[in-house]
Amino acid sequence: MKRKLMTGVALLAMCTSSTLTHAEDAEPIRIGYAAAMTGILAPYDSVDGARCQVERINEAGGVLGRKLVLEARDMKSDAVMGSVAAQELIDMGVAALIAPPSDDTAIPVAAVALAQQIPVLSVGSTAVQFPLASPTNSYLTAFGDNLSAAAIAQYAASKGYKTAALMVSRDFGSYGIVVPEYFADAFKHLGGSIVGTVNYNIGLSDYSAQIAEVKAMEPKPELIVGGFIAPENGVFPRQFKAANIDAKFMGTDGYDDPGLPSIAGPGADQVTFVTHGFPSEGTPLKAFYDDCTKRGYKIQNIFFALAGETILLIKDAIGRAQSAEPAKVNAALAETENVEGITSRSITYKGRSGIPLKELTVVTIKNGVFEPVERITPNYVPAP
Repeated sequence: MKRKLMTGVALLAMCTSSTLTHAEDAEPIRIGYAAAMTGILAPYDSVDGARCQVERINEAGGVLGRKLVLEARDMKSDAVMGSVAAQELIDMGVAALIAPPSDDTAIPVAAVALAQQIPVLSVGSTAVQFPLASPTNSYLTAFGDNLSAAAIAQYAASKGYKTAALMVSRDFGSYGIVVPEYFADAFKHLGGSIVGTVNYNIGLSDYSAQIAEVKAMEPKPELIVGGFIAPENGVFPRQFKAANIDAKFMGTDGYDDPGLPSIAGPGADQVTFVTHGFPSEGTPLKAFYDDCTKRGYKIQNIFFALAGETILLIKDAIGRAQSAEPAKVNAALAETENVEGITSRSITYKGRSGIPLKELTVVTIKNGVFEPVERITPNYVPAP
């Protein structure tokens, strides 16, 4: 009996060793990233965020007993280069692709991947035009502009605001146009009213003409809403405050800029916005930042976390599909429902054509410091 027992233990050890060796030797699962490592879109992508998440997953055992490998190529913020990089990555046999952070650069990547139904996720784009252009294989990791605008409208309504003025710019793509449009849709749905619309161009130092338009509005707007980017995101609150206009400025992630309080000055406290997440103590976002920092990575901005969240979504889909075959991973991604991410506690793609339903964070500024005040998932979202 003793000899048989020892033989059984030895056999078990051999089998275990064989299994571990097989897992180590298994073909890795490749994920491709056509990234804006250089050029004007570089601040909105993060290969390092994706790499850190791949490290974490591999240390935890990988996926389906296989390691993940991130293959990244610089598409230099150029749409044509994006297509070239995507084809190179597809030829390597990737299970999924990560696309650049704008609709005009991500759409060509999805087009190249469509024939094989390879899923394509954009880390930084909030433009719903990207997944709508290729709805069977394209996904936003970040929220869509319709979701974020709806979230700020719901928050405004919950605080009792009834009137708003819109500020619209056509100088920087769709963001400056669609955010106020989506807000107006949701705000009116919730009982609010739009009392006027003001057009503006970016790059000016004096917005007294726009201030005069707002002062002439009747009734007076309690809120001023737009898709603002730097430096106008700080210039407007500063100049409106100096003109004794007490309306609150509300918007989305264009306000999520560490330099905003210094630009806005006394007007900074007039700003409230919704963004992807906030690294409060005890949150997955804070834990991710802390762990990646210990690993030697430098956290540049929220897109570091969104890149990690993209890898997490792909890993989850591979696990549910029980396969790294691109079409099966894509099918599983399309059925994603209530998955806990890094920036959001709940992410859903099911029935949403690649535009996620996510939890967002409402942030205010007090004494020059960003403060999260609420997490929100909109009940009503305008159609994209």
